Amino acid sequence: MFTHNLTFSTVMRFKTVPPYDFEVTVQKPAGWHLATPYEIFEKGTLWTALRIHSGKVFGLKLSSLGTIDSAEISCKLYSNEKLEANEKRELHETLKWMLDLEEDITQFYALAKHDTLVRILVRDLYGMRITKNADLFSRLILALTLQMAPIKRSDQMMSLLIKEFGERIRFDGKEVLYWPSPARIAKAQVGELEEKCKLGYRAKSLKGIAESLIKDFPSPQELEMMVPEEAKAKLMELKGIGEYSADIGSPHPGFALDVWSAKIFSLLLYGVKPESPRDEISKLKKIAEKRWGRWRGYVFTYVLNDLNNLSTRLNLNLTEV
Repeated sequence: MFTHNLTFSTVMRFKTVPPYDFEVTVQKPAGWHLATPYEIFEKGTLWTALRIHSGKVFGLKLSSLGTIDSAEISCKLYSNEKLEANEKRELHETLKWMLDLEEDITQFYALAKHDTLVRILVRDLYGMRITKNADLFSRLILALTLQMAPIKRSDQMMSLLIKEFGERIRFDGKEVLYWPSPARIAKAQVGELEEKCKLGYRAKSLKGIAESLIKDFPSPQELEMMVPEEAKAKLMELKGIGEYSADIGSPHPGFALDVWSAKIFSLLLYGVKPESPRDEISKLKKIAEKRWGRWRGYVFTYVLNDLNNLSTRLNLNLTEV
C-alpha cells in the first residue's frame, strides 16, 4: 500500500444554501460514507480524502459552523506540495460540487405539502444532502461489487481492494485508507485481483474499467453536464457496467433499484411485498419519475437512510425485507 504524507495545508470556507445539515450529510444514518469507508468522524469533524480527475490525492478536514438554516463549512485541505492559484480554484469548485453546497432543494421540500412520504422524510432528515464523488473509479468499484452479492460479500470485496491495492493518506495526525487508483488496478493481473480481493468474475471487468478511465474518459463533472440518459449511456460503455451500475456511478441522482430496494418501495407504494421484485423494478421507476420527477433521487436516498423511522411511522417492516 502506497503512503502519502501530506504536510502542506490550505484553509477554505464555504457558504451553504440552506437547509444544510453537515453531520447527517457526511455521516448518513444508513452508514454511507462521504468518500471512503475508512474516513474518521469525531465530535462533528470529518477527516477524509479526495482523488481528483488528474490522479492527485488530498486530505480533507471538514466541519460545520453555524446552524442547519445558516451553515458554513470549514475545510482544511492537505497536499504534498504548495498549491498553485489555479489548483486552489479547481479544488474549491470541486468541494462545493462534492458536498452539494449550492443546490436549492426547496422544491423537493415543497413536495411535502401534498406527499405524505416526503413529509415524513423531510421531518426525519431535514437538511440532508446527496453528496457526490469526484473520484469516479470509487463509485464504479461500489457499483461492480454490489452486483449479484449480499452486502456482507460486497463489503468484503471493497475492504480487500482498499487494503491490498489502496493508498494510505496521512495528514493532521490522522491516517485514512483510500480507494485504489485506476492506474494501480490497470497494472494488476486479473488472477491477482481474483485471489487477493475475492472478486471472481468482477476482476476482469474492474481491470477493463481501470484501463478505460486512464485513457480519455469524462470526469464526474463532465458526466453531470450531459443529460442523464447520455451520461448513463457513456458509463454503460465500460466493461461490466449495466443500467443498475450506471445509475450508481452517474453523478445525476437516480433511482438505482435492485431486488432489495424494489421490495422496500413496493411496500411503501403498494403496501405489499412483491412475489417477483425484479419484475417490479421497471414499473417502480416509472411511478417514481411520475410522482417525484427530478427529485426521485433525493426520495430514494432519504428513504434508504430513514428505514427505521419509516417502519415505525407506517407500521411496516422495511428493515428485514
